[in-house]
Amino acid sequence: MEEKRELFNKINTDLQSALKARDELRLSVLRMVKSKVLYANARGDLPDADIIKIINKYGKDLKESIEEFGKVGRKDEAAQVEKELAIVQEYLPKELSPEEIKALVQRVVTELGTTSIRDMGKVMKEALAKSPGVDAKLVNQFVREILK
Repeated sequence: MEEKRELFNKINTDLQSALKARDELRLSVLRMVKSKVLYANARGDLPDADIIKIINKYGKDLKESIEEFGKVGRKDEAAQVEKELAIVQEYLPKELSPEEIKALVQRVVTELGTTSIRDMGKVMKEALAKSPGVDAKLVNQFVREILK
């Protein structure tokens, strides 16, 4: 089965466009994203789901930086990181609402026919595979609720 690798190609294409347009911020962010992907796999041939995980982690790191800059009153740096985060989020799938995540978990539980909390690992793995980048903490919470 051929796995999708369109996201890495899109990042490369957008990086070239940013270079030509002399968009320093976008160029810097895309270089960072590309370096994180290549660090995980030097050939850059990861499936899109894995690249999404890498980009999602980078986005979380940026959110933490924004919070930290806000706590110490460095509003200029926080604003800069927010701009970077906006660029990173362009490469992530639309975030699911808590209701959508709960529906996804319910659908997976039904598909797998699970009834016990002992099957939590199977449900978590399948739910996270169906929607890469989804908040694993919320998935965990809903799996526990549904499989009491």
